[in-house]
Amino acid sequence: MGITYARGSITGKSENREYDFLVDTGATWVGIPQDDIDALGLDTVPNASAALMTADGKVMHTPIYVGIGMLEGMGFVNGVVPAAVPLVGYNLLQDLGFKVDLVNERIEPRPEGEISPPFLL
Repeated sequence: MGITYARGSITGKSENREYDFLVDTGATWVGIPQDDIDALGLDTVPNASAALMTADGKVMHTPIYVGIGMLEGMGFVNGVVPAAVPLVGYNLLQDLGFKVDLVNERIEPRPEGEISPPFLL
């Protein structure tokens, strides 16, 4: 098993940026670097913030931004938070009906009617 990526994009006020999102089933949000959030001109969700736990156990509070984009050809509107690398968390995978195939290192649509954890194969 290796690392899984998913192709996607985020649309800002004046441009669209494409990403190879790291699939992180331990993450909740979509994350992109703060420089990209600023360059895209993403709006914050009023009166909302996220408490993010870093790998070393520290908790940081950050605004949540409105992200409109595509993931593997499916459109989404989702909360976006600052991250060191572009990543997609389990909430969006679940909302779009994807599961993670760890053996083949890809995400794929969950079959109609499947009732199992949506993010792992």
